[in-house]
Amino acid sequence: MALNFNHGTVQYRERMAQVKDFGNLHINGYTPTDIDFIYDVRGEVFIIGELKSAGARLPMGQLRMLTGLMNGLMQAGKEVLVLVGEHDTDPSENIDVGNVCVTDSWHSQDGAIIRMAYNGKTIKEASEAFLDA
Repeated sequence: MALNFNHGTVQYRERMAQVKDFGNLHINGYTPTDIDFIYDVRGEVFIIGELKSAGARLPMGQLRMLTGLMNGLMQAGKEVLVLVGEHDTDPSENIDVGNVCVTDSWHSQDGAIIRMAYNGKTIKEASEAFLDA
């Protein structure tokens, strides 16, 4: 089950840089979080990714959301890979997401969650390896 990474054109580039203000979305003390990318491969396999600047930590709320999403998908019988990648791209430049280095990962395997198996690979390498497993 191969993914085609060659069609990743940016649509609505000016909207990508637009800041989303969640200040008016505090609900019972919580604020939203986001996911940088997610693949839904035929409703059976999910690859979820988050990108961080070099040295930035994954906030606890975002970690809780990513692992909770993973657990829910696994309970529904889906295969899941969660990737966290780190980059040092200047804010004025595009981030080449496929070549971002994976610094943390979790994936489902026979109903268990395996951590860090894809660390050190690029996002593209990790995604392809997971799909080929």
